[in-house]
Amino acid sequence: MKYLLDISCLDTYSSGAKQRVLTLYSELIKANRDSKFLVIYTSFTNIKKIFKYPNVSFKKNPFSQEKYLKKIVSILFLFFFMKLRLKKIDVVEFFTLPFFKIKNSKIIITIHDLRKIYFSQFFLNKLLLKFFYKYFLFKTNKIIVVSKAIKNEIIKNFGKLKIEVIYNTIDQSFLEKINKNEIIKIKKKYDLPDTFMLTVGHQEKRKNLLCLVKAMNILKINGQNKKLVIIGKKADQSDEIKRLINKLKLNSNIKIFSNLNDLEVRCFYQLAKLFIFPSNYEGFGIPILESMASNLPMVLSNTEIFREITQNKYIYFDQHDPLSIASKIEYVLLNKQTQIQMINYGKKRIKHFTLNTQRKKIIKFYRKLN
Repeated sequence: MKYLLDISCLDTYSSGAKQRVLTLYSELIKANRDSKFLVIYTSFTNIKKIFKYPNVSFKKNPFSQEKYLKKIVSILFLFFFMKLRLKKIDVVEFFTLPFFKIKNSKIIITIHDLRKIYFSQFFLNKLLLKFFYKYFLFKTNKIIVVSKAIKNEIIKNFGKLKIEVIYNTIDQSFLEKINKNEIIKIKKKYDLPDTFMLTVGHQEKRKNLLCLVKAMNILKINGQNKKLVIIGKKADQSDEIKRLINKLKLNSNIKIFSNLNDLEVRCFYQLAKLFIFPSNYEGFGIPILESMASNLPMVLSNTEIFREITQNKYIYFDQHDPLSIASKIEYVLLNKQTQIQMINYGKKRIKHFTLNTQRKKIIKFYRKLN
């Protein structure tokens, strides 16, 4: 069998989609050593080191998919490359919409979320995206999603389709112990407070960090001088978040870090006392798994996907209401028994999202295609 994996949409930044490719698809390649894989990538050059297997070859797509014009050029490149240059490929998997069919090839698409539709700034763009999604989803042979919540969204928006749910997995490094001296070293390096709460997410509108900053202000007004650490790359709301922190005089309460390495992020999780996830929309939510693996209690947005991952065992707030966020934070911090219950549940629940559990599903899924 010959497989093509198009990961042109993935960049160098950390994301659930990227982590999924690095973990699950490494296992898929290793489990099919008699098959050949061709991986198409753009800026994600490390993929060559990670997928360093004899049955894998690579093709660089020189056009990124960050901007609309570049995205169109990138799609044209893929079209001509796949249509004119490739010999027979049995299975092609896209991690974004496949804007064309490939003769005699089975097409798989993995969908992480529908945010491009929900958060499109222009109404016409939203309509076009819905049209393309509906057209190509019904032309696709198989659809994989990362959660039941996304499966439900697709069916609601586009009609009944055959969809396979294969969850994302926890990065194995989060299941390994970190040397205590290393944790102390990181705490000192970044001048972290002895007690702080943590949130992880890019500084973009969808992550709802402005609402969390307002909740921190409510806590401060109520005499709760809590500390918050935000980890996430700069994005469209970075300046607005900084301005709000300055306006509310929360500079001593909130610290933001944008360029931590993987070990440093793990140490931050180990040092935190509570994880907060105020996101308005996610297809999955890797930080929830990372918090479970780090033995952290959590307060989360009241969304379908967060309740799915956590099976309604944590504390949820109205993510649009800073007062709701503040009250739930205060409740959990004051209730040690609630914290212990969440931590103990997380130790059991994380086993469902290990690489070993989910790798079996994706290998079985691909073998059915033969």
